[in-house]
Amino acid sequence: MKKTLFGVLTTAIVSNILIPGVQAIGFGNTTARFSHVLIISIDGLHNSDLSVANLQSSLKNIKRLQREGVTYTNAFSSAPSDSFPGELNYITGANPGTTGVFYDLSYSRALYAPGTTAAQIAAGTAKPGTVVEFDETSDASWNNGKGGTLDGGQGFDKTQLPVDRNGNPVYPNQYLKVNTIFDIANAAGLRTAWSDKHPAAYTILAGNTQDPTKFNLATGQVGSISDYSSLEINAAVAIDPTKPGLLPSTLGALVDQSTGTPYSNTNSQITSTFFNDGTKGNPALFKAPPAGFSASQFTSVATTSAYDDLKVKQILNEIDGLNDSGTIKVGTPAIFGLNFQAVSVGEKETASQFNGGGIDSNGNARPDLVSAVAHTDASIGLILDELKKKGLDSSTLVILTAKHGQNPVQDPTVGLSSTFDSVTGEPGGDGNLTAVGALLVRNGIQIASERGQDTSSLIFLKNPSDVRKAVTLLKSKNYSFDNTIDPNTGVAFSTEDAAAQGKVLYGQSIINAGLGDPRTNDRTPDIIVPLKTGYFFGKATKKRAEHGGFTDADTHVALIVGSSGFSRNLQGKTISRTVSTTQIAPTTLQVLGLNPQRLQGVQIDRTQILPLNCGDEKYRIDQERREYEE
Repeated sequence: MKKTLFGVLTTAIVSNILIPGVQAIGFGNTTARFSHVLIISIDGLHNSDLSVANLQSSLKNIKRLQREGVTYTNAFSSAPSDSFPGELNYITGANPGTTGVFYDLSYSRALYAPGTTAAQIAAGTAKPGTVVEFDETSDASWNNGKGGTLDGGQGFDKTQLPVDRNGNPVYPNQYLKVNTIFDIANAAGLRTAWSDKHPAAYTILAGNTQDPTKFNLATGQVGSISDYSSLEINAAVAIDPTKPGLLPSTLGALVDQSTGTPYSNTNSQITSTFFNDGTKGNPALFKAPPAGFSASQFTSVATTSAYDDLKVKQILNEIDGLNDSGTIKVGTPAIFGLNFQAVSVGEKETASQFNGGGIDSNGNARPDLVSAVAHTDASIGLILDELKKKGLDSSTLVILTAKHGQNPVQDPTVGLSSTFDSVTGEPGGDGNLTAVGALLVRNGIQIASERGQDTSSLIFLKNPSDVRKAVTLLKSKNYSFDNTIDPNTGVAFSTEDAAAQGKVLYGQSIINAGLGDPRTNDRTPDIIVPLKTGYFFGKATKKRAEHGGFTDADTHVALIVGSSGFSRNLQGKTISRTVSTTQIAPTTLQVLGLNPQRLQGVQIDRTQILPLNCGDEKYRIDQERREYEE
């Protein structure tokens, strides 16, 4: 049977191997394939955001992509919906139970704590079981006493990495249990590129077949990723409005306060205490802005947008056939992409921070979220324009989605207590438990670790036999110990804790959700407690939303697949069938003429490519997700 990609629905034959149940994307009777796939994540972007009335004028370029392609209105990211598992969904084609990555900050029963030596393991003085943190702290530049550098590139801080049973550090990509689309493309001799938000941590995307000791973050050669450049989202930065920004819509030049280079210039009127995180930004930390500028311009969203612009410029260089820095002619990558952060920051920002973020109870986006969406949309326009300018628009498939959503989508929102002692369960102490974890500890159940702690609680018990007792306690919802009054709502936290608790997952229900078996999978939690829509762990004075849970708000994301190369019968099409962002991975390989079945996660999870029909089939995990609010 002849391979047809784009236009008619067929059974797919890839590399002469019949893949049952997989449908090809075709156009007409041609055999044209895409030469490039550009994957874009607008972190936090819900499908519903595309319909917010006062955002319509800020979505011109995203709607342009919709007119050129297919919009999936029922697309879901990973559950739990944190950045790592959400991105690995579409890079591996597999869910967290298969990738082994449940959260950016996770836990392994098999690995040892950072710094553990082989001698300690051999002597039995060190026991397995450790928190695994792959974030900004994994980068060698982070612990420089200045808040980390924006441009990373200094390699790994091995003192922060977990250790295997032989006493060797476990790097991010070694923690991943399956290979990635970059592995497959690289093996086929294709060029790849990627940019994300933590330099060392996101080398996880290179896949588990690569040798991390040979990664060179300075040159961007990271295993199967030919041109890797992730910029640290949590670095101490500020905007200098007296210097031109990188792109036309940038407010000013982004200053890396820790090093002064390479994005540096000096401005005595801007302090070094401004951060590009919506939970940290504080206008009061600014001195008076330079003449001609208003303090209202220097928002967390503005700074994050300037940060995003750095990555957009890298993509524009790559479209032009250059490396990410624009210095060497290397050819446009077959697979490349980036993530945007500004929308996520704008969603988290409270009504009283800066000019106000999030969506109000009437369904209207507040000014800073409008600004974030508008700036991001303008960047999408620059990318689409550059593809057309270089004659690549018809040979490039653009996939726009989100690693995760944000809970809640719109007000009201309630922040829950999240700083209880891990030993006593009392308020304060080390602050490592939420009220969910504290409820168990106060009743004699020892916890090895509570992870998540954004819009879900992932609980690892020291004694797995305590599961049923723990579940009984959780189902009682007796949070009477958390009896202080929430100053933002006037309601006791104990009442809010009970109201927020969703369906408790344990045993077979965790297995049914595709998250593995805690008895055999060292990464799978013993118990998962999702929060319902409208609740998150944290102070509502600092943010209004979070992600990492199981609700529609956490997981129901935007997904648009478009190209001017699509046939007319596909352009502007809307598909309401439930799909998973895991399907992006095999689709990416399929349209490049590569075999999706070479992805280990695709084989294990039986992941199909994205459909072009409108059937009613639903993935089991999506059916389960409907029950999480009970």
